[in-house]
Amino acid sequence: MARLDSLIIFTTVVKANNFTNAAHQLGLTPSAVSKQISLLEDRLGVRLLNRTTRSVSPTEAGQLFFNRCSRLLEDLEEAEHMVKDLETSPRGTLKISATPTFGRAMLMKIFAKFLEQYPDVNFDLTLADKGMDLVREGIDLAIHLGSLQDSRLVARPVARQKVIIVASKEYLEKHGRPETLQELTNHYILMVSGIDFAEPRWIKRFLKEAALINKDRRFTVNDLDALCEATLNDMGISALPYYMIREHIESGKLVNLLPEVNIPTRTIHVVYPENRYLSAKSRAFVDFMANYFIEHNLDDV
Repeated sequence: MARLDSLIIFTTVVKANNFTNAAHQLGLTPSAVSKQISLLEDRLGVRLLNRTTRSVSPTEAGQLFFNRCSRLLEDLEEAEHMVKDLETSPRGTLKISATPTFGRAMLMKIFAKFLEQYPDVNFDLTLADKGMDLVREGIDLAIHLGSLQDSRLVARPVARQKVIIVASKEYLEKHGRPETLQELTNHYILMVSGIDFAEPRWIKRFLKEAALINKDRRFTVNDLDALCEATLNDMGISALPYYMIREHIESGKLVNLLPEVNIPTRTIHVVYPENRYLSAKSRAFVDFMANYFIEHNLDDV
């Protein structure tokens, strides 16, 4: 059997944790799989797997060998896709992750327009507040807000997130409209907490500047959609991303307070693992998303 085949068998066994499941996936018998692993160990002169009656697990050497083999096989698969993509238009499933709020407020519109141009692409969207391991989760692209901490990722900026201070028209009619940051101390404050992408350190700096650091909040929640609903239901004043409340502001339900206050914007990136081939469907979507914000005059969203 070819050396490449033995690597495929070995990585399949490690992922499956036993010979029987691996054999089923490979279309071989368990004895044939076991024999190939033994031949591979003999050739390398090292034991790669710890065997029990029910399962197998990699030895220290086996784990190192598995990590390298997995990367080699992934590179080979990407090379095949790269050649195929030269002759084909974007197609297949595109796995994307994003924060729930941005995904619901923005991505559905972008997906719909993208599919008009590339009908052979399917989307598999994961919404999560916390960052995900793109390689381990098999995700092609992620929408990331704010600074990027993982140096293993390539990031392409596509827009900036704008945060504004808002309250409902009904709340302001009852409690009055603040004209300065300091006047916020006389109002009910609604806050988001416990969300990584919300940058709680920035929120603390803002509260300190507005003299709100020690003020009791009427409502605190770890979900931006819930915070928006609380604001729409006249519970108080909040700071929310413009992209999720734009329609409410245009309709007059929410009012943009203190527009002269300079709240720092945060960059919205499309990210993907470095040193990995970017498929035709991924390239098409990254370019499309960047152009979408430009064409719709949404540099700040």
